[in-house]
Amino acid sequence: MRKPYQPKQPRNWWLKHPAYRFYMLREATALPLMLYTLLLICGIFALGRGEAAFGDWVAALRSPWFVLFHLVVGAALLLHIVSWFALVPKILVLRARGFEVPGGLLKAAHWGGAITCTVLIVVAFMFFGGVWA
Repeated sequence: MRKPYQPKQPRNWWLKHPAYRFYMLREATALPLMLYTLLLICGIFALGRGEAAFGDWVAALRSPWFVLFHLVVGAALLLHIVSWFALVPKILVLRARGFEVPGGLLKAAHWGGAITCTVLIVVAFMFFGGVWA
């Protein structure tokens, strides 16, 4: 039995087209977000070890390196959100009773949900305390 033909793909195939480069950049935003998730898990373990350990963890987050890390993660998150919400009308096609929901409405609903959740989290921290209280 013959093996199927497998064309040779150069390692830099994604550098040849702007859409591929942007796709790889968007997918690469998963790395800082994964590292941030690990950082939050470390915070949960510190909280489990007691108030002093959690206080030390919070104090470590105030170092310039962690502030820079948070800025990088924030930029990656913003790029991921903006590019993902731009794809929503292409990925999520809703039809009901022969009517198709407009893509702009889907995008607006996603942005509205994201902004609402963000505002609720900020208000909850402002009124109910948090790390900064």
